[in-house]
Amino acid sequence: MKIAVHLARHRRLVALGGLSLLLHVLAFALLDALVAPPPVQVGAPIALRLVSDAAPSGKSATVPAAPAAPAPGTPASAPAPSQSQTRAELPAMQPLLPASASPPGTPAPSSSAAPGIAPLQMPGRYRVHLPPSARVAYAVTRAAPGRPAVAGEAAELRWERSGGAYRLRLDGVLGELASTGGEDDAGLAPSEAQEAGPAGGAQLTRFNRAEGRIEQGLNASETLTQGSQDRASVLLQLAGIGLADPDQVQDTVDIVVAGSGGARIARWQVVGQENLDTPLGTLAAVHLLQLAPAGEARVEVWLAPQHHWLPVQLRVTQPDGRVASQLATRIDGAGPDSFTND
Repeated sequence: MKIAVHLARHRRLVALGGLSLLLHVLAFALLDALVAPPPVQVGAPIALRLVSDAAPSGKSATVPAAPAAPAPGTPASAPAPSQSQTRAELPAMQPLLPASASPPGTPAPSSSAAPGIAPLQMPGRYRVHLPPSARVAYAVTRAAPGRPAVAGEAAELRWERSGGAYRLRLDGVLGELASTGGEDDAGLAPSEAQEAGPAGGAQLTRFNRAEGRIEQGLNASETLTQGSQDRASVLLQLAGIGLADPDQVQDTVDIVVAGSGGARIARWQVVGQENLDTPLGTLAAVHLLQLAPAGEARVEVWLAPQHHWLPVQLRVTQPDGRVASQLATRIDGAGPDSFTND
């Protein structure tokens, strides 16, 4: 009798244990069904959206005309000819425009610009008051590393304005340069520039204002923007900027300059005011340094506010350490008849 009761109790425990086990199995199965990811449909289409990394069509890419401004000690552009280069005579300058001639106007947009190429834009606008006609004589000095400076040839800047037109001629440490043109709202408006080459002849740069192009040779052409200068006229443009308002000559002055290497933005770093000892006496001058990538010549200019901001000293330092400078020895006013075609 006791054995039967004992077996009955054990059957109830076994039944309860089996029921508990069944409930746990069902609970785990339900939980697994809830958290399992949905089955992947093989062959289902995938939607892709292609994103272009090109610039938006409403914005044009910026053309780097000049590198980011380095520290003031960085070498500058516009290399000067070495002592071994042969001096070449520039062709005679053409006569000035008559007083009744209209100054060149603002260039019209060019339809020949290559698609997708952004034109070089003038980085800033300055008020310009051009200096009167003048002639500046210089004494040139050249030096090489480890050697004393040697006095070289004389140099000269000849600048004439008449009836809304100008002509300019400069020789010395920058080479032999000539520029002719007129005036517009941005200051000087060159029409033609010449640079004497080391083997003779001259490199011509034409500012075609009718078509809004800067032309060099047969096929080289770039967009002309108002205020663009050549390597000679930029010196008088800087003088005109300072003459109009000295406060404009601070920090940096950026101007598009066209030369034998094409057109690019020339950035002039204002170094500060200095006193120069010259044959004319001590001259207060504003020192500017043209910035350029490493490996190019460093060009410096000193402008004298008491002499209409004309350049009274120029210096070119080559990457190998050679230095050529020219210092003003005489400054004269020049009338229309003082220039010849020699």
